[in-house]
Amino acid sequence: MRIGVAAIMHESNTFSAAPTSIDAFEVVEGRALLDQHVDTYDEIAGFISALRACNANLHPLLYASATPAGPVPAEAYHVLLGKLLAALNKAPHLDGVLLALHGAMVVEGLPNADAETVRQVRAAIGRKTPLVATHDYHANVSQQLVNDVDALVIYKTNPHVDQRERGVQAATILVRAVRGEVRPTCALAKPEVLFNIVHHNTNLPPMAPLMQAAIEAEKQAGILACSIAAGYQYADVPAMGPSVVVVADGDRALAQREADRLGERIWDVREQLLPSAPGPELAVRQAAASERPPVALLDLGDNIGGGGAGDGTLLLEELLKQAANGWVVTIYDPEAASSCARAGIGATITLSVGGKTDAGHGPALRVAGRIRTLHDGLYEETERRHGGGRYFNQGLTAVMEVGGTAGLTRPLCGGLLVLNSRRTPPNSVHQLTSLGIRPERQRILVLKGAVAPRAAYEPICNEIIAVDSPGATAIMRPAAEYRQARKTLYEWCS
Repeated sequence: MRIGVAAIMHESNTFSAAPTSIDAFEVVEGRALLDQHVDTYDEIAGFISALRACNANLHPLLYASATPAGPVPAEAYHVLLGKLLAALNKAPHLDGVLLALHGAMVVEGLPNADAETVRQVRAAIGRKTPLVATHDYHANVSQQLVNDVDALVIYKTNPHVDQRERGVQAATILVRAVRGEVRPTCALAKPEVLFNIVHHNTNLPPMAPLMQAAIEAEKQAGILACSIAAGYQYADVPAMGPSVVVVADGDRALAQREADRLGERIWDVREQLLPSAPGPELAVRQAAASERPPVALLDLGDNIGGGGAGDGTLLLEELLKQAANGWVVTIYDPEAASSCARAGIGATITLSVGGKTDAGHGPALRVAGRIRTLHDGLYEETERRHGGGRYFNQGLTAVMEVGGTAGLTRPLCGGLLVLNSRRTPPNSVHQLTSLGIRPERQRILVLKGAVAPRAAYEPICNEIIAVDSPGATAIMRPAAEYRQARKTLYEWCS
């Protein structure tokens, strides 16, 4: 049995001012694809584990992934798709194909690029060859994609810590389909709600009981997979919003009944899905007054993992304005990081920091401080964290002591400003520990994320405050700013 393995993954924020060029993608072909992922916790690692367990021959095709940002130019997408289709054409006979897709990839002219990828792969391999795909929990699932796959499996956790298991599940369904043991068939339900990202934590209501219901549904005879995607509200596309996807063994009516049943349960909690969070001024005041540090502030409007610019300054500005102490803020600013490198460790420098991507995430700030650390930005995460990755690179990185500090690890006044050269979601504490910063000894940690950082920071933070900040990933974006999404979603009609 020979199984093709491929991935094209991108979460595309249509409100972002920064398009995702071909250079933004990490592209891996051939054997290196397997070597790079085998010791991680992502879905590719799950594919590898399950296929090797049944002595299948893995045929790596293509892996392409980029940090969330604006839509992908059509030319860049067709380069990646062309590589995948060329690899398929060159491959020996494949008994099945596994595709790892994000589910919220938007290309110029293609609002659901993942569905187009599936359509093209299906055309290349034919209808008789089983095709199973995985999706991120933040997927906007379309009917077209469901029609073209034999099975779709979606992460069940946010923070995403079950990707490897979902890869195993998808590969197991594929192997059983190749062997003729099952005949997977998919059904989709799209409840008319906007499941706001502030409620996407699968460890808490309202999502926790819904996801548990999906897990229980998978125990039914004839059900091969039952998934809930919370959706991705920052992609203005017709399929935006939550989805329920059920895969049954040869019984599409059963799959549709279960999908509709869970869709109705999502509709039933619609009143719980309206978002609420403090703004920057109040959130900083609460964090500074806390008697149980460290406190994490989640910068919702500049959520890098959702396509935020990463150089938003509104929380930094508020920390400086309120003269808060013991804070750590990370800003994506290659220019400032390079200036620090030229000045050298120990130098005192004044910089224009952040606010360089657009005007929506706060102004550039004049900040003075002493350069404490310079680093190449490489770090490793060996634990199971959001995204399942292990090796990370935030590029040339500088740490500035701002407002006066004392000691190597504990700021007593002012704070630490981390300036990096690559937008990097704060999904690992080693983003800071690799720089000599001990996050558990700080008072306030500003994290440019929504739910994802919790897997790494909940063990060390006594309080986490989600902050309603503006930007590409703002939680309060009104319906009037959407052109393609369905205007019938409950949050906009209530």
